[in-house]
Amino acid sequence: MYWFVLWREFKLSIAEILSSFSWSQVIYSWKAILILDWLKKENIIEKMNTLGGTIKVFEVALKMDKSSFLQDILSESKNKVTKFNYWFNIFPEKKDKLSKILMEIKRFLQKKWVSSRYVNKTDKNLSSAQILWNSLLKKWADFNLVDLWNVFYFWKTIWVQDIDSYSARDYSKSRDMQVWMLPPKLSQIMINLACNSKYSNIGPIYDPFVWLWTILIESKLMWFKKIYWSDLNNKMVDIAWKNSWWTIEKLNAKFVNEVSFWNEVNDWIIVSEWYLWEIMTKKNISFDRIKKQRESLKKIYEWFFASLKKWGFSWNIVICFPFWDLKWKYVFFEEVYEILDKYCEALPFFTKEFDFSETKSWSLLYKRSQQLVWREIFKLKIK
Repeated sequence: MYWFVLWREFKLSIAEILSSFSWSQVIYSWKAILILDWLKKENIIEKMNTLGGTIKVFEVALKMDKSSFLQDILSESKNKVTKFNYWFNIFPEKKDKLSKILMEIKRFLQKKWVSSRYVNKTDKNLSSAQILWNSLLKKWADFNLVDLWNVFYFWKTIWVQDIDSYSARDYSKSRDMQVWMLPPKLSQIMINLACNSKYSNIGPIYDPFVWLWTILIESKLMWFKKIYWSDLNNKMVDIAWKNSWWTIEKLNAKFVNEVSFWNEVNDWIIVSEWYLWEIMTKKNISFDRIKKQRESLKKIYEWFFASLKKWGFSWNIVICFPFWDLKWKYVFFEEVYEILDKYCEALPFFTKEFDFSETKSWSLLYKRSQQLVWREIFKLKIK
């Protein structure tokens, strides 16, 4: 079994993992975790760097009682030349329980004449940043203690998300601070939601609203061989070309507006962040301003989906639209619902076996603190 520690937007994380490992068996799922079986370690390691919604992955090492667990720690410590440094993560996370276990291990090792120190600060689980910055996976094992249905499991971390690589890609891009920037993690998630489990040799990906090239950069890093893009805003086209040289040496780029073009290759996917329009603040946000922007955006969306229907586009579309936080009340883009109902079928992200589900509109939401304009993500097919 493998334990996936999920991102804060856990529904997006679970949907991405299940899309990427569709043959796996779900053992348990909740807001912070997803446990899967029927997976191979090498398949997970190969895939994980292209999954944006998973923080860590553990592998079940042993099912044991406390005495056996302490003996295993002693065995680990005797293999160290210097002081034995150790750290633990406990799930479900309970500060008092973790503190007790850390001290119990230390006393046990002292009795066995082993000098030791635990790395945990303030008796909390270690973050992926702490694990990476201290090279803990390379030096020792990252231990995880799990109380699962009153059974004690000992898990070892096999993969931790490389947060530095995401930051490097995000902050190395040319950008316009007056437009929204799609996070690389969310870009990866959207691409994986559009794909089937095995995508290494599938057909082209198309981003019709390229913005800062984020989706296409992630597509290239995920080994897509044919990448197409367009944008109605000439300024965004110029910025996109600058960003393309950062990671993409040569790109097939054109406005895809001919029916014959879609018939050249099967298995197209469209992944895009549409215009979120103006950046609003608490001082200037209002329902009238939101309504005006929705009316402006509606014309673009109507034209685009009508064109896809005309061209006979029959493959997956994963796309996000804006919604707003107005005085602690969500204001959704209701006009776009009418367009989607006219041209599209909304595809579910989850099967019926899950206790949680999509919104009533069959979407998943992405929210970020301190922002007033958020994203509503759909998986669609043209009717």
